[in-house]
Amino acid sequence: MSQDEAAVLVPAAGRFLDHVRLALALSPNTVRDYRTALNHLQAAMSALELGGPEQLGPDEVAACMGWLRDQRKLAAPTLALCLVAWRMWARYLVEEGLLVHDRIALTPSPKLWRSVPEVLNPEEVERLLANPPEGPLRARDKAALELLYALGGRASEVVGLGVTDLKEHGRLALLRGKGSKERLVPIGERANRAVRAYRDGLRRELDPRGRQEALLLGAAGGPWHRQGLWRLVRDAAQLAGITKPVWPHLLRHSFATHLLHGGADLRAVQALLGHASLTTTERYTHVDAARLRDIHRRFHPRSV
Repeated sequence: MSQDEAAVLVPAAGRFLDHVRLALALSPNTVRDYRTALNHLQAAMSALELGGPEQLGPDEVAACMGWLRDQRKLAAPTLALCLVAWRMWARYLVEEGLLVHDRIALTPSPKLWRSVPEVLNPEEVERLLANPPEGPLRARDKAALELLYALGGRASEVVGLGVTDLKEHGRLALLRGKGSKERLVPIGERANRAVRAYRDGLRRELDPRGRQEALLLGAAGGPWHRQGLWRLVRDAAQLAGITKPVWPHLLRHSFATHLLHGGADLRAVQALLGHASLTTTERYTHVDAARLRDIHRRFHPRSV
């Protein structure tokens, strides 16, 4: 049993995680997120001296979420994911006869995206992509940065790309998103050139026998991990002189925002991002609205 698994003490947690993994066939990443959510719940219940799931109604769940927000500094999207996991866990307890009434289901979801998502402007993106760190892996790092912005992919989707996931002579990429859903996303020519240069040079050196399926490889020749991609983006931002915090998902936000600013259809952006709901994509229209308000404030004679 891993340390994370051992940390889960809420009732029937292990059986519930086995259920979502085997019966519901949820992805390993989702099962991991649910385990983390139950760990958070256990910590909050202990801190608030709540005895068990029968005590968890809307008020108690709200108190747990408030504690996690204040003490663990969890953001609203993370709290929303926790609530999804807690609801599924409570429903499982009822189905198994371990809980009489599921009162967690009465808890409303936290408000998400109250603030406009942070983005990089196009000039900042150009500087970031132009500044992969110097060193023996620079060609890989250049390709990784270009792919992040060209595809608008999540960090896990980009590092999960295989060589055979590049289609049409590198002009399309097959991304595997949440729930293992697949989507094809075009790769621009500049990103395509960076990927070709990496594949024809450094990647052959890292995997001379062609045994690795992963496109992006680590220094030892094995698959690269998203933690490395996080470090790369952080280091490139510092080299580019960008002072605000920068992380891989910020390039995804920027990708969507720049497409909408350029006149792209909202449904098309939804498909490119792999969002199941158009509502999720609509958050980026708020960014556009903020830009328009700024323009109005600066240039309209009666804005103030």
